[in-house]
Amino acid sequence: MSQNNPVYANAELAADAVAALLWRLETQLDEAFATGGELLAALPRARSAARLPAIAGQQAFEVFGQAILAIGAARGHTVAGHRVIEKLGRQIGYETSFGDEQPKPDVIPSGVDASHLRVAA
Repeated sequence: MSQNNPVYANAELAADAVAALLWRLETQLDEAFATGGELLAALPRARSAARLPAIAGQQAFEVFGQAILAIGAARGHTVAGHRVIEKLGRQIGYETSFGDEQPKPDVIPSGVDASHLRVAA
């Protein structure tokens, strides 16, 4: 495709928009994961400072722990989706930056079943 072609320009703008949103999602998931970890670390300290028994806040600790696991799974799915988007870009002959420029390993992050993800050509 010629870069003077308006369809190509629209595809480039769309790809750049997707790349920016993907980068933002990955960053926000990392921030949520880090914040959740800080919250989990603060809970036992707060319980101890308030001189409450170990059972106090246990249910909240378990529920927040599950939330952190869900964020980790969401992050894994996002990474798998990132790889699918990059592969699609290569297949259609358009490459853009979808975040960091480091090569991605061929392994799927543990805990993520990405077997159902594929690129339709």
